[in-house]
Order: sequence, then C-alpha cells, then structure tokens
Amino acid sequence: MAALDPTLATVLDDLTDLPEWHELGVEDARRVEDETFGGASAPAVETEDVTVPLGSRDVAVRVYRPPGVEAPAPGLVFAHGGGFVLGTLDSADDLAARLATGTDSVVVSVDYRLAPEHPFPAGLADVEALTRLVLAGSDEFGIDPDRVGVAGSSAGANLAATVARRLRDEPAPAGGRTSLTCQLLFYPMLDPRCDRRSHVEHADGPLLTRRDLVWFWALYQGDDEVTATQAAAHVAAGGEGAAVTRGAAASGGPPDLSPLERGSYRNLPPAVVVTGGVDPLRDEGRAYAAALADAGVPVADLHYPGMCHGFLSLADVVPAAADAWDDVEAAVRRYR
Repeated sequence: MAALDPTLATVLDDLTDLPEWHELGVEDARRVEDETFGGASAPAVETEDVTVPLGSRDVAVRVYRPPGVEAPAPGLVFAHGGGFVLGTLDSADDLAARLATGTDSVVVSVDYRLAPEHPFPAGLADVEALTRLVLAGSDEFGIDPDRVGVAGSSAGANLAATVARRLRDEPAPAGGRTSLTCQLLFYPMLDPRCDRRSHVEHADGPLLTRRDLVWFWALYQGDDEVTATQAAAHVAAGGEGAAVTRGAAASGGPPDLSPLERGSYRNLPPAVVVTGGVDPLRDEGRAYAAALADAGVPVADLHYPGMCHGFLSLADVVPAAADAWDDVEAAVRRYR
C-alpha cells in the first residue's frame, strides 16, 4: 500500500476534522465543500460569468481567458468534481484558472445540474450540450473549434470522458464538428461497483472514502433515499457497491453511466489521466488509461504514488503536486 507524501500528510492534518461527505447529508456537504475548497488560491486570469442557453435550459458557466492569448484560442470545457452531488464554479476555480494559464487555453467551466435533484443523465447532458456548442464555433468564447478538449476532476472527469465517447459515436447535426483534441481527467470517478483493490486499500480516504463513493453513485442514479447508515453498512459487509447503487455495475448500468467497459476504446481523443496512489479511485483511473493505450489511443498516464484524491488543489503547499501540474501542462500541450 502506498504511503502519503510527508508534506501532503502534514497539510492534511489541518483537514482531518472534516466529516465524511455521506455523513453530512446533501445540503451540509455542499456547504462544507464550498467553504473548504471555494477559497483556494488561483492564478491571476480574466474571468467572466455568463449564462448560456442550452436547449430549453440555461446553464451558468465561467470563462477563463489567460493573459496574452489571442482569439481564436485553444479551449477546454471543464466539469468540476464532487461525486455528481457537490461542487460549484467557485470550488473548482483554482483548477480551472491553473488550467487556463498553464496551457494557454480558454477554459469554460460549467455549473452542470447536480443529483439528487437532477440525477443521471442531467449533468452529462449539460456538459455534452456545452461542448457541442463550443465545437460549433460560438464567437462568445473566442475558442478555435478545431482545438477543443474536455477536462474534469473526479465525477467531472467521468462526464468529460463520457462526452468524448458520445461525440465519437454520434455525429453532430448538419455535419458539425465532433472531434476533440484531448480528454484531460483528474482522478476520474468511473466505476460504480466500488470494488477494486484501491477501493478496499483506501476505503477510509483521505478526503474521499469508499462510503462516500457508494452514496454518491446512489444519488447520481436517482436513489435519493440512500442514507449514510446504508452506505457504511454496505461497505462494512464487503459489498460490491451494487446493493446500494441499484445493481449498476459498469457492465450492467445505463450505457453512459461510466466510460469503462463500454465497447471499443479506439479512435477516442488522446488522454491525460492523473491518478494518486492513496486514492480509492486509483485503480479505475489507471484501468481506463491502460484500456485506451491498448486500443492505440495516445495516453499520458500520470501517476503519483504518494498523492491522495484532490491533490492538484494543494499545489501551492505541496511541491509534488506543483510538479504534477508541470507534467499535466506539458502533456496537454503535446496533444494540442
């Protein structure tokens, strides 16, 4: 079992009083998540909050324009993390800003609909619709439609990877663009079974537990009656995640629930996949990177054994996380 990076372990000591997300319930978990991560320092970058009409609904987005980058610029559509249940534009502000400045890209961060109020596939539909809009060449964002990628962290990485697959498989209306330059995935949340080795080894976190994952997956699939007690009891009994999450193994759930084990990986866009060794999501992210590589898709498999879930948000205080950002930025530039 991998050990935490010593500097990271010291930083995490200040966060050890945080309850597990599933113990808080939806409203309190959202408040604590925003209070904890909404104030993270971010690089200086021009931002603009706008509301974008996507079909019958309006979606809030935040556009990040790095200094010195002229339009039309490369672009990234970014989906925040939070288990499909938590997360805001503010709590992902540091990641989106660093992506923009580090890759000289216009980043469009999307405030997609969250479960349990809006279960699967509502959030996915928002991210896909926005990505198609950017690919269509909307002048509003100043993005080159030939240089568009998708990006996301944790649950948002699931949405980004699933959108990449859907764009490959479903042509745009009137022959519009569907080709993405890359998929950038930070510690992706991909497997609703929650039964891989890393789920067991790192069931108690830090910052994300297996019990949290069971709860998040249940809410995402519309089971808003699941409780913290159910999630904890299920994991304690050694379950595979399916009992609480309506039997949604990656091989048996809805087709777009997870990009894992969903037919061919061929011809998907090049990928940058970031994983931490002390993260319950480690093995599903590494499995996705390996499957892409086996299918001939260019992959930067960036694995950091001493890092935990969410570590890229700690780059200002953890040197190894800052080094990881250097790797991420170099990899994205290779695929642009």
